[in-house]
Amino acid sequence: MDRGVSFPAYVIEPQPFLPRAALRLGFLGLAPLAIAALVSLSQHHDTAVLGALAFSIYAAVLLSFLGGIRCGFELMRAPQNPNGVRLIFSALPALAAWALALFVVIVPAGIAAASAFAGLFAAQSAWDHRSARDAGAPEWYPLLRQVLTGGSMIVCLLIPLAAALQRI
Repeated sequence: MDRGVSFPAYVIEPQPFLPRAALRLGFLGLAPLAIAALVSLSQHHDTAVLGALAFSIYAAVLLSFLGGIRCGFELMRAPQNPNGVRLIFSALPALAAWALALFVVIVPAGIAAASAFAGLFAAQSAWDHRSARDAGAPEWYPLLRQVLTGGSMIVCLLIPLAAALQRI
């Protein structure tokens, strides 16, 4: 072995399991939902109702955003001939979310129904997880969606808690 030959020392840093930017932005996007749900636990009734309404509207915004991502994946997968059924399914959770948000705004006694957003988040996540690879999503996308959907579903449970505590 010739000791006169030296090789440069390379430091190989492990790649993050999830891209930090995506994870940070995902949690920042989840924060207003959590804050609104926590406001719904206020002891002041009007403040609690305002929190539940803000929660419902922001949940609809998030589901619209997720539908937009799905639409984008489909357009990237087949730019010349996107699948119409997939495009429709990318919009369904958002449309259901906006209908639910409208119901919560119009029927004050139905505010506890805002917990149904958990089901819409779960449906969107299941579809994302099942079809992410075919849709052209990055490998880390299903895991990111599981983490963020789990968080949003836990947050959704604060709404029936607020109703049970008679805050809303």
